[in-house]
Amino acid sequence: NDWNVFDAGAGLGIDLKGKTLGIFGLGNIGYEMARSCFGAFGMKIIYHNRHRNEKAEKAFSAKLVSFDELLEQSDVVSVHANLSEETQDKFNHQAFSKMKPSAIFINTARGKLHNEQDLIEALESGQIWGAGLDVTNPEPMLPTNPLLDMENVSVTPHIGSATRETRDAMAVLAAQNAVAGLKGEPLPAQVPSKN
Repeated sequence: NDWNVFDAGAGLGIDLKGKTLGIFGLGNIGYEMARSCFGAFGMKIIYHNRHRNEKAEKAFSAKLVSFDELLEQSDVVSVHANLSEETQDKFNHQAFSKMKPSAIFINTARGKLHNEQDLIEALESGQIWGAGLDVTNPEPMLPTNPLLDMENVSVTPHIGSATRETRDAMAVLAAQNAVAGLKGEPLPAQVPSKN
């Protein structure tokens, strides 16, 4: 940015209050995102998920919508889904073209959920306003990746879970899963089957 040129709009962001957050994948992490954005910013919550989340609907007045409705209505699209054949490259040229030009795309789940070249093109063309990524494809990101030089993109190196408390909780959950599996009991945390 050039500090010697006056621009009253320079450096201004957007206010999240009253905006619509669209969550793709409303499991535990998506639920916490909804809780934070609903409580702290007063955002309207919509979501697309394989199954209805009545807990979120009751707590945040969240509304289950189609994938296209999520893209068309959201001011912020936040991705929290598992990677599967069904979800790989779900966010591609076709998806980005349905989003608002003022929309922000966030992916903290898996880099392969979005098509990186299509995301770059959507950002460069102004199809979407910006992106926040904690995951990329490939990881680690190549130093020549154009996303690193874009002013409307924030990239972190897959550190969304980089706290002692989160890593401790992950270790406990892994141990609980191992014990339950050895006992032939249902796992506390399991990736859902295709059914």
